Amino acid sequence: MESYVKNFLLFLSIFTSFGLFAGDLKEDLKNASSDSDKISILSEMGKSGDSKFVKPIIEQLEKGESSKIRSQAASSLGDLKSGINELQKAFDNDDVYVREASIDALARIGNAKSQSHFEKGVKDKSEKIRFFSVQGLSKTGRSGNASIFRSALDWKDKNTQLAAIRGLGNINAWDEWKYVKPFCSNQDKDYVLACLYSAGKFKTDDSLSAIEGLLANTDNEISKEAFNSISNFKPTQVIPTLIRFKKANPNHPNLVSLGDNLKKLKAAKQYAIINVSDRLNLRSQANERSEVITGLAGNSVVEILSREPRKYIITNSKGEEMEDFWYQVKTSEGKKGYLFGEYIHVVDSY
Repeated sequence: MESYVKNFLLFLSIFTSFGLFAGDLKEDLKNASSDSDKISILSEMGKSGDSKFVKPIIEQLEKGESSKIRSQAASSLGDLKSGINELQKAFDNDDVYVREASIDALARIGNAKSQSHFEKGVKDKSEKIRFFSVQGLSKTGRSGNASIFRSALDWKDKNTQLAAIRGLGNINAWDEWKYVKPFCSNQDKDYVLACLYSAGKFKTDDSLSAIEGLLANTDNEISKEAFNSISNFKPTQVIPTLIRFKKANPNHPNLVSLGDNLKKLKAAKQYAIINVSDRLNLRSQANERSEVITGLAGNSVVEILSREPRKYIITNSKGEEMEDFWYQVKTSEGKKGYLFGEYIHVVDSY
């Protein structure tokens, strides 16, 4: 019992001390006499995540005597995702160091209200301001900013390049995909992840192809991002890709989540992958003499509607007899017909 009481009192003491410390930061800031102390306290206020510190931080941004204090105040407001108006004012009127800290904070906040400041910042003579402005635009940009992002892809700052890649995806500048695509094969994983993010935003057949090529990547983070990106596409685009992936990677660790994705997409229970090198005839009836509805390209995917109850024997082009079932299928265009089982690979969705 005595041990329990001691532990409880110790916990209470720590909890109370923490609460007092958090509350005392305001007083500490008022009483701090040196710049270094004020900067340290402002930093702690930002790291706390507590909005009650916004007001005293803004006061230091507006009235702090030294540039370093005002810069730290700006940075702390970025940590707290607050003070947009005050940060914009500081960016417009203060010295270069406070302006750099202010635009960095605005970029981290990523509010559309700062759009014009980011657009102005990309032309600034300060390299850091240009970098941070692109990073802000990547979150708030519009279609007219495509040229800014395209230019930033060549800037010698990794974080800015990554932001530009994501920015092009966020504004859905699909005609800019050719500039983003090379990053999906970059040796640096961070660029690959950014490229995958944008590929999912572009939602074109070409960007889907880039994602499909990375679904089975041995790096789990890249594979996971590929699955996340592919979820942005329409079911008619995504389902064939996932079915082909499942056939090619029967033991992949992400198969469970793949099955969950297929359920969310309301996929059919079974699909067929065309297992020929050129084209396979889709027939109107379950026999090889019936009318040809259309030709299906090799490796394309169709939905299986049913399987005929009896096996049939047909003769292939080499004169060889094959016995299998006929399957009724539906193409992505909605055409229904029959395919012979020897020419397809059946895949269960889940």
